[in-house]
Amino acid sequence: MNPFAMNQRSPIVRSFLLVIACALLTSLLSAQEVGTRDLTISWRAPNDHIASPDSEKCPQVHATINHGNNVDTHPFSDKPNPDSLELTISKIEPADLRVDEDFTATVRLKNNGPNKISVPWQPDGEQAVGISKDGAEEKYEVADVNFHLTINDKKQPPIFLQSAGAVFANPDDHTSYVEISQGQWIEMKLRGTATCAFERCPGEIVPTDHAVLSAWWYQRVLTHHVSECNEDHGAATVRELTSTPFPVKIGKATIPAAKQ
Repeated sequence: MNPFAMNQRSPIVRSFLLVIACALLTSLLSAQEVGTRDLTISWRAPNDHIASPDSEKCPQVHATINHGNNVDTHPFSDKPNPDSLELTISKIEPADLRVDEDFTATVRLKNNGPNKISVPWQPDGEQAVGISKDGAEEKYEVADVNFHLTINDKKQPPIFLQSAGAVFANPDDHTSYVEISQGQWIEMKLRGTATCAFERCPGEIVPTDHAVLSAWWYQRVLTHHVSECNEDHGAATVRELTSTPFPVKIGKATIPAAKQ
């Protein structure tokens, strides 16, 4: 029997195939990249816009640092299941790291869950700061990515590397965010250096063929409030996420060519 002829005689079959085709098309359209940022080109953290209390009027300033609680609700996000968010390193350049030398890494944040999320998306932090009407408080949201190395053939904790790159948002301005729905993702290209980020490093970075690079996503709302002789810096975590390990090789530092 000719299948084409059968389809011509069966409206039910044609309708069924049309539904399947539409479902496949919808799935393909929803699974897509919704934004990219190359933070190796340009990004800027904001300055403080609220002045600290005047030292003459306030010889003793009551200063506090308030880490607060994690943000349970977000003005532009549903509350996702943390397991529905997937952070991966999709590419590094050069392919092999070298001790004390720079590299770039492309990081992908994908939403596999049914609830949408919003992520800061303004590379210029100065444009993302919100100041209260009374001028007493400034606030912005920031998401930065830090890289760390685990050297498999050494018994030492992960080593956080010097990392650079962040995106910002004004919590009162929806346009400063990017929205990620189910099956969608964003990508950011950031810079790092195969050098320990801290003066007291928990281990040593050495040439090896057995290491993994991981990315740590840290998103939070920062506030700075001044009232008379009181000053408070606040930080409330929105989400934290660690990527799946990305296998890497680490080579010796390049020796500069001798000048003639």
